Amino acid sequence: MKSKEQLAALFSRQAEPYRKRLEEIMSQHQAAGRERVLEFISARPGMRVLDLACGPGTLTFRLARQLEGRGEVVGVDLADGMIELARRQLAGRSLPVQFQRMDIEQLNFPPASFDAVACGHGLQLTPNLGRALLEAHRVLKPRGPFGASLPVDPPEPVPAAAAFAAALDARLGAWEPPGDLDATRAIAGDAERLRSAGVAAGFREVEVEQLTAELAWEGPGQFATSQLEWWSQADRIRDFSSHVKSLIAKETEAAVARVTGPGPFSTLSASLVLTARA
Repeated sequence: MKSKEQLAALFSRQAEPYRKRLEEIMSQHQAAGRERVLEFISARPGMRVLDLACGPGTLTFRLARQLEGRGEVVGVDLADGMIELARRQLAGRSLPVQFQRMDIEQLNFPPASFDAVACGHGLQLTPNLGRALLEAHRVLKPRGPFGASLPVDPPEPVPAAAAFAAALDARLGAWEPPGDLDATRAIAGDAERLRSAGVAAGFREVEVEQLTAELAWEGPGQFATSQLEWWSQADRIRDFSSHVKSLIAKETEAAVARVTGPGPFSTLSASLVLTARA
């Protein structure tokens, strides 16, 4: 199965856990990359903004509130479950938002349709990153801002994350991402290659910066639980019984505790943020 079909199905299954965790991260100001994208886009009343790989609408709604009722934000995502959840979140809200199922490599919009384009942690999951950037550039009005955040490995090792992953893989076997994402992963994890990809797509004033955020944890139990609830891990254990899930939680917590101790600790997360203008 190709990554588009595989990841669309996965994100559809994990839409609500993803929404819940992302809201926690955003509310605690632990999403430095996404926050930088919002700052750069600087949505204002009257603008029409596109949110690529919008998921459950976490950034979409924040962009819409900045419009103060004048303008529009369109969120697009390939996962049916994400779009359905986003529309449920929209119901009853007086926000200028619409959600559409769409491939960010093939946007169904005319050229120069939007004043700004944003993407929070989505470009790293598209097989043809260059094509996605070309499409973002095509639908932007001249001089329109484009901002995208992509998760990368933090500058320092994270022993807690390594211990968790080793314990989980020991039980489940290692998870390998779809092979058709290899080229994208190579670009998305390298600041200079990402900047070059933006230039090749026709963008101007292309800059890439690495941002980090510190995440505070009450202890190994909270960390392990949070990791198991995140979309990529939650989907790996979704078919297990509650008993087996409990065993996995205990095993991963114990593994983390061996490197962090039983008390509070912190970890770093990192993002590359691409900012540019059409």
